Amino acid sequence: MRVTDDAAITICEPARAVEVVHRVPVLVVGGGPSGLAAAIAAARAGAEVSLLERFGCFGGNLTVVGVEGLAWYRHEATVEAGGIGREFEDRAKAMGATTPDSQSLSYELDSEGFKVVADRLVEEAGCAPCCTAHSPLRS
Repeated sequence: MRVTDDAAITICEPARAVEVVHRVPVLVVGGGPSGLAAAIAAARAGAEVSLLERFGCFGGNLTVVGVEGLAWYRHEATVEAGGIGREFEDRAKAMGATTPDSQSLSYELDSEGFKVVADRLVEEAGCAPCCTAHSPLRS
C-alpha cells in the first residue's frame, strides 16, 4: 500500500483475486435489528437469504453493546405497528429474557437471551447465517 495524497487520505491497494465462497440472491450485511428484520422478512417471502455479521452473534447493539430495547417509543397513546421488531420482543419475553421498561410500555431485552432469539428466528426463517461464531457457508 502507498498513500497517494495526504490531504485526500486515500490508499491505493494492488488488485487481487478474491475467492467467491458463497452465492445467494439476497445478501443482508449486518445482523443488528434492522438486518435481522430484513433477512427474516426476505426469507419468509421465499427468497434465498444469507445474513452476514462481523461479530460472533446477531443482534447488533442489543447484544454487543447492551442497548436494552427496541420499543422505547411505546407509550399509552402509541399506535403499535407490530412486525418483526415486536416479534423479537415477544419471543424474548416468552423465553423470560426481558424485564419491563421503566420509561415506556415496552420491555428491556436481555442481551444474552436476545442472542438465542435472533439465532432461532434466523434458523426458523431459513436464512444462511454467516458470522465469526458460525459460518456454514464454506464447505
